[in-house]
Amino acid sequence: MKTIGLLALCTGTFLAALIGGWSVMYHVAYVTVLLVAVAAGWTMIGVRTIAVERRTRAQRAEVGGYFEEWVAVDNTWRLPKPWVEVQTDSTLSGHGIQRGFSLGGGARRSWTLRTQCATRGKFTLGNLTITTGDPFGLFQRSVRYPSQETIVVYPQTVDFTTPARIPGDLPGGARSSGHVPYVTPTAASVREYAPSDPFGRIHWPSSARLGRLMVKEFELDPFSDIWIVLDLNRYVHYGRGAESTEEYAVTVAASLGKHFLMQNRCVGFVSQNEVIQADRGSRQLTKLMELLAVVRADRWLTLGQTLSGESLRFNRFSTLFIVTPSSDAEWIHVCQHITQRGVNVMVALIESATFGSGSGSIEVVGSLAASNVPVFLVKRGEPLDRLLSEQAGLVDQPAMAAGAHGD
Repeated sequence: MKTIGLLALCTGTFLAALIGGWSVMYHVAYVTVLLVAVAAGWTMIGVRTIAVERRTRAQRAEVGGYFEEWVAVDNTWRLPKPWVEVQTDSTLSGHGIQRGFSLGGGARRSWTLRTQCATRGKFTLGNLTITTGDPFGLFQRSVRYPSQETIVVYPQTVDFTTPARIPGDLPGGARSSGHVPYVTPTAASVREYAPSDPFGRIHWPSSARLGRLMVKEFELDPFSDIWIVLDLNRYVHYGRGAESTEEYAVTVAASLGKHFLMQNRCVGFVSQNEVIQADRGSRQLTKLMELLAVVRADRWLTLGQTLSGESLRFNRFSTLFIVTPSSDAEWIHVCQHITQRGVNVMVALIESATFGSGSGSIEVVGSLAASNVPVFLVKRGEPLDRLLSEQAGLVDQPAMAAGAHGD
C-alpha cells in the first residue's frame, strides 16, 4: 500500500505540472522522484549489508537450568542504518529477540540471551528475521536467516539424600578378579599377551608405552542389571504441565537412571514401545536422558501388557524399578508373577489422588506389601530427594499400608 501511495504521489505531481504548467510543480515532481529513488536504493543496499552471527554455548540443558545464545548483528556498510528490527521465532518458551535499534556505519550490536528452561523436549532456535529501511521511512525490507539448530532440554533430576539399599547382588558377593574367559564391563588390570588371547583384548596404549603386547584383564561384576519401567499409558496420568503425574514420573525415572549409572550400575529402560538395552556409563545416561526429554504419556498399551511383553528381558536376580501412577490390578498381578521368578521388584508409585484423579493408592500399597514389594510414594508438591530413603521407602510394609489407610 505504501508503494502504491508513492507511485500515486509521483504521478499526481507530474500531472499537476503538465496540466497547470507550473514550473514549481516540475521541481516538486523531480524532488519526489529523487527522494523515492534514494529511499528505495538505500533500503535495498541496507538489507544486503547486514551480517548475523549466532552461537550457542551448549545444545543440551535441563529443566530448571539455563540455555544461553549469543547473537550479533553487523552493519558492513559505511553508511548508518537509522532503524533496524530483529525478531526470532524460537520454539523454546521465553527464548527470543524482538527489539529495534539504530546501527552506525561498520558497527555491531550483540546480545546474550539467557533463558531458563521450564519444560523438557526438543526445540528449534528458529529463524532470525531482520527488517530495515531508509531514513525517511518510505520503504522497508526484511531478510530471514534460517536456522535448523535444535536444543534438547532434559528432564529435571534430583539427588537422593539417604538412598536405601537396592537389591541386586549376584551370588558370590564381591568382584571376582583374575583370568575371566570373556569380556565384562569392568576392566581390572593389564598383563602380557598370551597366544590364546583374542586380539580384541589388546590394550594398545599400554602396549605402545611398554613396547610389548599387553591385554586387558576383566573382573566379574557382582551386581545385576537394574531396569527402569516407566508407565506412559494415556489413561492413568492426571494434571497439566509441571504439576502432572507425567512430569513427576519422568523426573523420577530420570533421577533413578542417573543415580544408578553414577554408581556404575548397569541400567536398562522400558516403556510402552521404547526399550534401551541395559548398559552403563555416560553414554547410557545420555541415551536415557535424550529419550526421557521427548516421551509423552500418549500410549495405548497398559502397564500390565508392557510388563507381560517385556518380562523375558528381566533375568533372575535383576532389579525392576516401576514408576507409575496406575492403580490397576492387572500390572500388580504381573509383578507378583515376575517376583516368583526371582526378579527383585520395587515401585515408585505416583499418588494420582494428589493430582486430582480421585482414586487412592491404599489397595495398590496393600497388594504390593503382601508380595513383599517395596513401594516409594510420590505425592504432589513433596520434594523427591528423599524418595529412596529408608524413611520414605516402605521398609515396614504393613505399617505403611495402615498409615496410608489413615490418610
